[in-house]
Amino acid sequence: MAAVSTEGFPAEMAAEAAREAVAASSHDPADVALTLYAYISQQGLAGWHSGAYVHRFAVGNHAPVIEVGQRSNGGLAALDLATAYLEARGGSAALIATGDRFGDLVGGRWHFDDGLIPGDGATALVVSRERGFAKLLSLATYSDSSLEELHRGDAVYVGRQEPEATPSFRQRKREYLAKHDLEETAAKFSAGGTAAVTQALDEAGLRKKEIDHWVLPNIGLRELRTYYLDPLEVPVEATQWSWGRTVGHLGAGDQIAGLHRLRVQGGVAPGQAVALLGIGAGFSWSCAVLRIEGE
Repeated sequence: MAAVSTEGFPAEMAAEAAREAVAASSHDPADVALTLYAYISQQGLAGWHSGAYVHRFAVGNHAPVIEVGQRSNGGLAALDLATAYLEARGGSAALIATGDRFGDLVGGRWHFDDGLIPGDGATALVVSRERGFAKLLSLATYSDSSLEELHRGDAVYVGRQEPEATPSFRQRKREYLAKHDLEETAAKFSAGGTAAVTQALDEAGLRKKEIDHWVLPNIGLRELRTYYLDPLEVPVEATQWSWGRTVGHLGAGDQIAGLHRLRVQGGVAPGQAVALLGIGAGFSWSCAVLRIEGE
């Protein structure tokens, strides 16, 4: 199953989520010193800055707004950038938003990729230097650009005027795997996630068994076990997979959406530790470790 939206465009959805996040944060829009917008899907008109739309209708001040192009790892990449920005430049809060709709995918939503069904959705998160329901203990990112070809295949460039010439996602992956060993590729995926998690846990001063909840990408159970659950020795019951399988892969927003669900469903308690793990094409893996402070 997957969440499917037939109304509203991605940035409009993201602006609504962002307004709700700011209102729930106890910060005023004027406090937002940086807005970051991450997405995967087509946003609308070529040349249009969809992040500016989110900023305009959720914040409306004159602080910077930047789009983050880290694909499925966009939410956590934005979190990394937001915390660094606030630390270096000051300001009390930053806004992160994601928005994706996948109705116009080449090859269609239901046959887009093996072990993954894209779902429509928008998320938002306020990062505060002053207060919040969770404290960010650490955030680590690991990259392996040798895998960029996996989503390129044999293609080099296809212009916007040639959509019919765009090879499907599945085709590009199969072209890559025709030239590269599957086990070696899978090992690189496992290694990337493990490296990000290991560094984040070390910096947080925690062990894997001290993590109460894991928020992982919304992918198929076979892929989840191969790349994350088995290498990290994480039981599926400690993840949000039972929910994620009902909404699909929410573009750049899996981790923010999963964290929000934990909070609103009463799945976390003060003092518990939560690990968010994301992966994005290119490839990059990010892991954020949080300590729940309150409701």
